[in-house]
Amino acid sequence: MSLEDVAKNISLLNSEVVYRVIVFVSIVVVGVVISIIIRRTFLKFLSARTSKAIASNVSRAIYYVLLFTVVVVALGITGIDVTGFALAGGFAGIVIGVALQPLLSNLFAGLYLMIEKTINVGEIVEVANNAGEVTEVSPIFTRIRTFDGIIISVANTQIISGVTKNFSKAVARRIEFKLSISYKDDAEKAYRIIKNVLDEHPYVLVNPAPDIFVSNLDQSGIEITVRVWTPPQVAYDTMKDLLWRMKKALSDAGIEIPFPQIDVWFRNTLNIE
Repeated sequence: MSLEDVAKNISLLNSEVVYRVIVFVSIVVVGVVISIIIRRTFLKFLSARTSKAIASNVSRAIYYVLLFTVVVVALGITGIDVTGFALAGGFAGIVIGVALQPLLSNLFAGLYLMIEKTINVGEIVEVANNAGEVTEVSPIFTRIRTFDGIIISVANTQIISGVTKNFSKAVARRIEFKLSISYKDDAEKAYRIIKNVLDEHPYVLVNPAPDIFVSNLDQSGIEITVRVWTPPQVAYDTMKDLLWRMKKALSDAGIEIPFPQIDVWFRNTLNIE
């Protein structure tokens, strides 16, 4: 091979390398621009539905995944074997996915809660038999302060997969009382007293109307059930106040709230000396 042929081959080789470099750089530049656009789109979308920290972290993770994909594609198009990269990335993804499966499940569950606003900070909820006020909805856990002041952390997957009672989203909440009066007292009088207490209370709703009825004829007395509707924000205070007012009103009217009692009958007459 002459020197002229060698020079020609080197020139062709250099031209091919330059071409591949240009193609690689072009693909990477276009991919980076597209990745930035996608990142900003996700950041704007998530910022309107979640906290800024979560939106920033998620959009950044998406951005880096897209960059890795762009580089692998660019290398493949320029003729470089990327099988090793694909296998390594796939294996690493499997290992990381298995190791972080519980964490990722809670993360996506937390994102779902924040986007759908299933529960919000300040609402009264019951999750996994724990009732209280929501103090924080984080990407992994939801924290609830129970009525006795204990802070509990519930995994977000439990909220998604289980039954969650939200007492704050309803327009009104029904509360129920059960009262007993003795058989010797006037049930109609008791009804009027209870109804008067309900009519005078500022938090008892007119519509739906209160419901008062005899629910059971117990061995110790007549059981009266009282059902009222009230705004959910004041349901607890209303329940305490109504119980006190009804008890006081019945006592002032001379209506007895009976103790448990049993009538005992003897088969044979007893001779008491």
